[in-house]
Order: sequence, then structure tokens, then C-alpha cells
Amino acid sequence: MGKIALVVEFKLKPGQRDGFIARVRQHGAICLESEPGCLQFDVLVPNDTSDHVILYEVYADQAALDAHGETPRMAEYRRDTQDMLIERNRTTCDLLGD
Repeated sequence: MGKIALVVEFKLKPGQRDGFIARVRQHGAICLESEPGCLQFDVLVPNDTSDHVILYEVYADQAALDAHGETPRMAEYRRDTQDMLIERNRTTCDLLGD
């Protein structure tokens, strides 16, 4: 089993980007510190729109990604951000080449 990349694209409600970015950066830092299987957690802000944020995360394997999704911290993060979102699209990918 190889590394897994997770790409999550968010469309945010107007005026929510700064608050969302602050919360997601906090979440990412905690994931990197406390989850050995979380290898990378990047927050991307597209230049051409003010209402989208993209996350690029890399996990050691599928088990690490599954464990990430089941943490109480993840449920708390989702509760904290749900009212900021219009839409969330999640894509899981096999990371080739490593």
C-alpha cells in the first residue's frame, strides 16, 4: 500500500475566507504534529477567486487517512467550519512515484 493524497476543494460563503483559512491552518498544524501518518498538509488559495480554498494532504497509506477521518478533532473541525461552506468536494488519489 502506497501513499495517499487527498485534495479537498471548498467553496466558501461570502466573507468567510479569512476565518476559514485560520481554522484550517490550525487544524493542519495539529494533524502534522499528532498524526504520524499525516505527511503533508498544504492550504492553497487560488489567485483568481476569493471564495475558494483547496487543501492538499498526503498520508502514509489508506489506514493513516482513515484514522485521520475518525479523530474527534476532525469532527470538531467539521462542526467549526460547516457554516462557512457552500460546497466541499473531496478527491482521494494514489500518489505515484514514491
